[in-house]
Amino acid sequence: MTGTRKMYVFLFAVTVLTAGGSILYLSYVAHTSDTKVASEYPAPSLSVAYDSAIGAINLVDHGVFSRSTTSPFVPDMWRTPGHPFFVAPFYAIFGNFYPVLIAQVFILFLTVILIFKMAKRVIGQKWALVLSVLYLFLPTTMLSTSALLNENLFVFVFVIALYIFFFSELKNIYVRWAFTGFLFALTVYIRPASMYFLLFFIPAYFAFYMPWSEFSRKYIFAALIMIAAFLGTLAPWCVRNKIEFDSWQFASTGPFFLFRQNATQFYEGYNGISNLEARYALEDMAGIPRGPVPSDPKYSAVMQKVALEVIFAHPFRYAIWHLSTFIPFFTSSGANDYWVFVNNMGPNYNRPPEPSLIQALHPFKFSVLIIVLKNHGWTLLENIAWCLIALLVLIGLWRSKNIQLARIFFAIVLYFAFVTGPGAHARYRVPVEPLLLISAFSAASYLWEKRTRTISISTGKTESSK
Repeated sequence: MTGTRKMYVFLFAVTVLTAGGSILYLSYVAHTSDTKVASEYPAPSLSVAYDSAIGAINLVDHGVFSRSTTSPFVPDMWRTPGHPFFVAPFYAIFGNFYPVLIAQVFILFLTVILIFKMAKRVIGQKWALVLSVLYLFLPTTMLSTSALLNENLFVFVFVIALYIFFFSELKNIYVRWAFTGFLFALTVYIRPASMYFLLFFIPAYFAFYMPWSEFSRKYIFAALIMIAAFLGTLAPWCVRNKIEFDSWQFASTGPFFLFRQNATQFYEGYNGISNLEARYALEDMAGIPRGPVPSDPKYSAVMQKVALEVIFAHPFRYAIWHLSTFIPFFTSSGANDYWVFVNNMGPNYNRPPEPSLIQALHPFKFSVLIIVLKNHGWTLLENIAWCLIALLVLIGLWRSKNIQLARIFFAIVLYFAFVTGPGAHARYRVPVEPLLLISAFSAASYLWEKRTRTISISTGKTESSK
């Protein structure tokens, strides 16, 4: 058996150990917790996994993409159809969702192989192996594999796209850019956060990655082909939404989160009022009945309009506030997300919400920070680890084994940090955790090798002087 095959066998074993162990643990919690939520695992109703399960059930049993649990099964554009379409065949064949988890273990293995191959090209085999094993032990990686969460599939498709674009030996530039655009569009079907990704990616590629000496007209054509492939892949679902809802939107989640999270939380902090008061104030501005923010697409236009008015009323203050939300994106604990998922299946799952890290830091409230540390102090080690990773990523923008790649990866990370906004926590960081690790390890290996060379040179001079 060759060395590379041994690596793959080893990574497969670690994948089964981490993901399989997580599945067994969550299955045990689900079967020993006498609650309705636990009985719904691997798609408990207090998680986004539930929407994927309901979407898949309605596709198979009723032939409609809907989140309804009772008749009539009204078509839906709140969630995107990518993950439910992936889950549906398993439900149709087996009648339950546990086989999906087995498939997700294999998807994780294929993902980590691609991550290993990408990292190996940058930092060498030994560093790449350590990085890949670390990725498999991340709580976010284990959680996304052991529940019906869409991150597992999203990261797989996203990493394939990046591998093909930056590391494949595909010679035809037009085919490579077109196929990458198609894959990026598939990620939008899985998770709409990447809807505006090309607006960041293409300029970042020309600004940070491609040497200007190599620039030619063919890259402009390639970029246009990528955009055409991207939009063409998204077009069928937009047409479906136009027919069903008289809206060309791809999904209604964007205006919803812009209204409920970005604008409402900014209004709350700017005016020094409670989140509920801020939400009611914005709902009054939009002419929406007070209560939970509606996900009905008929309100999307007015929610987006009011949200943008609130944001652009104080653009500079909002920009500073939005940038502060990057802190939990880069430093939040995946172990905490895992723990919340486990506890939601227990008998005390309806506990009152706890303050988040961002509520303690912006505006700074020492008393709230103490509560956060008291409730989640055991996750501080992971918070510190992610702080160190983020620091290495920043160092890698100037000191790295591949500075161009470090900069384009950082631009991709910033895109997801920006669109995540005030809802930031570890789950929203999952799409770019492989990029953060590759960039951080690239900087660390560069600094380590530089230190080793310096010591060797110094030692050599000392020996010569003797």
